[in-house]
Amino acid sequence: MKVIHVVTTTDVGGAQIMLLRYLSALKDDAQSHSVISLVPPGSVASQIEALGVEVVDLGLRPGRITLGALWRLRRMLRDARPDVVHGWMYHGCLAAWAGLKLLPKRQRAAQVWAVHHSLQDINNEKRSTQMVVRMMATLSRKVELITYCSMVSQQQHEAIGFCPDRVELIANAVDTEVFKPDPNARARLSEIASIPEGRLIIGNVARSHPMKDHVAMVKATAQLAEAGHDVHAVLVGEGHRGSLAEQTAQDLNIQDRVSIIDTRPDIHRIVPGFDIFLLSSAWGEAFPLAVSEAMAAEVPCVVTDVGDCAALVGDTGRVVPPAQPEKQALAVAELIDEGPVARATLGKLARERVTKNFSTGIYVDRHYAAYDRALSVKI
Repeated sequence: MKVIHVVTTTDVGGAQIMLLRYLSALKDDAQSHSVISLVPPGSVASQIEALGVEVVDLGLRPGRITLGALWRLRRMLRDARPDVVHGWMYHGCLAAWAGLKLLPKRQRAAQVWAVHHSLQDINNEKRSTQMVVRMMATLSRKVELITYCSMVSQQQHEAIGFCPDRVELIANAVDTEVFKPDPNARARLSEIASIPEGRLIIGNVARSHPMKDHVAMVKATAQLAEAGHDVHAVLVGEGHRGSLAEQTAQDLNIQDRVSIIDTRPDIHRIVPGFDIFLLSSAWGEAFPLAVSEAMAAEVPCVVTDVGDCAALVGDTGRVVPPAQPEKQALAVAELIDEGPVARATLGKLARERVTKNFSTGIYVDRHYAAYDRALSVKI
């Protein structure tokens, strides 16, 4: 089966990492797949190419889709003659639809849209993104299949008009051979982030963005320190330097308890060094990879109740309301008070949970079943 993936971008992001993880799990079959990015290549592109998968781009500026680019996409699809065109992320899905629509009907491949975003409130999105999402809702009945990575995301998109008839829920996968416990990770992380010996490390992996609400995490850290807990927050990802979260740490006089680590390729060597993972997001999460990766590394998690976070952690972590840093602090304090043995037990249960339910093998099988279904109902 020949598959072309049309993606918005190959910069680092949850959907892009899942595409990389998916193609990696295909092994030799990966060479029957190729990737078309709307914008010039990002850092994930070279990792995909290292698998023997071709990556090309349309040279667009972020957030823009031009008629000329769509004609180039049409030509690529016509020449490649794939069985399935798999759109990823909003702009990638819309471009995939348009590129196929420009072809004669007999030349059109079956189309699958992959939605990796939640829509707690569409008004939180940029105006251009709102327009794309509403256009997709109108066009969704003309697509063979839509996949969602979370049940909440499916419900939210169907509430604004996405077709509910041909859908599949395919939860994100975690590579438990890569993300796993590492007894040396804590010392490594403490050295990288200059964390004083003995401090309990609260970690988060996400780019700086209002929806991630890192300000709430900093406020929770301040509350914990004020209550007498010797804690240290570590923010890993792009954009944290000079951010509102960093400024908040200075305003609360806890800058010595907050460290920033830029995006790095060996994140699997960092995450096991956390004592507790705190997902502080206020909105926008569907099925956060960072949480499943922390669980695979046997790190107990505190998550806000956004997307499918509660379903992901189950009874292996703590779930709190979004945008309430005081509740985040209380949940973290509970785990601190329970002690290291209890936290280790939760961590082991968390790893068992993701290993059983969210493996890369399951992810591959679900996608190929989705392709078969899309081909069987080709519109």
